[in-house]
Amino acid sequence: MNPLLLFPDFALIALGYLLKRHWMPSPAWVTIEKLVYFVLFPCLLFHSVASSPVDLSTVGPFALGGPVVIAASFIAGWAGRYISPMGRVDFASGLQTAYRFNSYIGLALASRLGGPEGVANLAILLALGVPLCNMLAVGSMSRGNVWGVLREIVRNPLIIGTVLGLLAKLLNLEVPHPVQLTLERLAQAAVALGLLAVGAGLVFSGLRGHWPVSLWWLGLKLIASPALALAYAHWMQLPIEQTRILLAFSALPSASSAYILAARMGGNAPLVACLISLSTVGAAFTLPGVFSLAQPYLH
Repeated sequence: MNPLLLFPDFALIALGYLLKRHWMPSPAWVTIEKLVYFVLFPCLLFHSVASSPVDLSTVGPFALGGPVVIAASFIAGWAGRYISPMGRVDFASGLQTAYRFNSYIGLALASRLGGPEGVANLAILLALGVPLCNMLAVGSMSRGNVWGVLREIVRNPLIIGTVLGLLAKLLNLEVPHPVQLTLERLAQAAVALGLLAVGAGLVFSGLRGHWPVSLWWLGLKLIASPALALAYAHWMQLPIEQTRILLAFSALPSASSAYILAARMGGNAPLVACLISLSTVGAAFTLPGVFSLAQPYLH
């Protein structure tokens, strides 16, 4: 992958960081994040899935690749207990950054790699990955609260948008042309605002002596996970288009939702915020490297 392919996306992230520090206050970004999460991104996912040429009968092995990578990263992340003195809840809150993924960056990257079909393929991975990550995160940080996890999954806007798109595609429902145009406009705004919001959330303090386990989690997220994804794709003989999207999905930086959950459940939120930020900056370098090393498998 040419590093310049990622330049527009990470330039928007950097712009969001600068705007938050020097011009737009925090309350404005809370509103923007809600708009993106609850309105724009569900529209993008619905439109991409409903209008894509993806054949749903051929996505089985591909769709399973996402949960395989997430589960493996979660299990390997627990090995960090041997080098970390943190308590269980604090450790589990940081562990999220080894397997959760940033959907905003993922959708921007999928669009560049595969157009509408790439976004539709990523939406399938999101539909399976988001509930799995939520269950692993909440389950490892608390005892019980199963119904709370299920409520979060059912009400998740990204899952709702994807499921509605899948239903429209399975039922061969024709979306009226004016509605399609409206969804396209909203989709264009979703990616740009989502990346700006990622930049606004960057924080670079909070490790406080947790470097060994932090490096372990970052290594799993940015290097080991994509290596596993590539091995899985090669083993399952996935098509090139699906291999690209699975590789991109596995190499994404950690999600800001990990910070929100850590803050809600009494975990080490400053550590999580810093790890998310470091993984985001690190991904600007590891993503091109991962795709360059994987090039022999992408032709």
